[in-house]
Amino acid sequence: MTRSQTERRTSTPKRWAVLAAAVGAGVGAGLLGTSLHGHAWYPGGAESAIPYGSALALLLLAAVSMFVGLWSKSSWISVWCGAAAYATAGLLSLQLGTYGLIFDNTQGRVWLYGIAFITPLVALIVWRLLLPKK
Repeated sequence: MTRSQTERRTSTPKRWAVLAAAVGAGVGAGLLGTSLHGHAWYPGGAESAIPYGSALALLLLAAVSMFVGLWSKSSWISVWCGAAAYATAGLLSLQLGTYGLIFDNTQGRVWLYGIAFITPLVALIVWRLLLPKK
């Protein structure tokens, strides 16, 4: 293998490609999380729900954001991933007539507000993990 082939194989991707991958991963996490967030458990027929679907959706978003941030070696890329997920969930929460995928209930609140909480938290964790070791 020649040197140029080795350099091409190990070179870092372009910044726009990394950003496009992060936004695509965020949209995917937003779509999958929205489909998952509605699951809830009502223990003993109680009226209050335990939103395990929202918790799993937030875990999915955290995993995707952390993967993208560590892959790109940038905590800001994980922020873009979370922002894309939040924008996707926001669009899906619009109540257009009688149609909307995210309602104003416990599951919907945990999912939407949780994205805004998880995104900077994961970015901080990625930033901390990428600090050089002393």
